[in-house]
Amino acid sequence: MRKLLFIFLSLNIYFGNAQSIFEVKGLCIAAPDPDGVSEFVKFIDEELGPNGINTLILRVDFNYAYESRPELRGNDPLSKQQVKELVAAAKKHNINLIPQVNLLGHQSWAEKTNKLLEVYPEFDETPHVKIPVK
Repeated sequence: MRKLLFIFLSLNIYFGNAQSIFEVKGLCIAAPDPDGVSEFVKFIDEELGPNGINTLILRVDFNYAYESRPELRGNDPLSKQQVKELVAAAKKHNINLIPQVNLLGHQSWAEKTNKLLEVYPEFDETPHVKIPVK
C-alpha cells in the first residue's frame, strides 16, 4: 500500500510540475486578409507578445497562395512574403505559430462548400446529403 501511495504521489508531483513547464497560453483566430497583415503584426507585437501568449493557431484554410496546388487558392490569398511577416512577428515574441487547414470532414458547412470540394467534388464524404435551399 505504501509503495502504491508513493508511486501515486510521485506521478502527481511529476505531472503537476509538467503543467507549469509546458504551460500553453494560446489563441485560435482566422488568418488576416492580405490587406490586414500589417495590423495583425501590430496585434502580435502590442497584444499577444506582451500578454504572454505562447501559441497562436491561425486558421489559414485556403487563404494562402499555394504553389503546388494553385487551384486551391482562395479569392484573396496571403502571399508567401506576408506569411513570412507573420512568422517573424510570432518568432520575435517566442510564439509558436500553428497553421490550421480544415481536413476532409470539414470542407463544407450548411450551404457553403469550401474550396477543396469545389475543385475536387469526388472528395465529398457525404454526397448523398442534400443541402436545404433557403
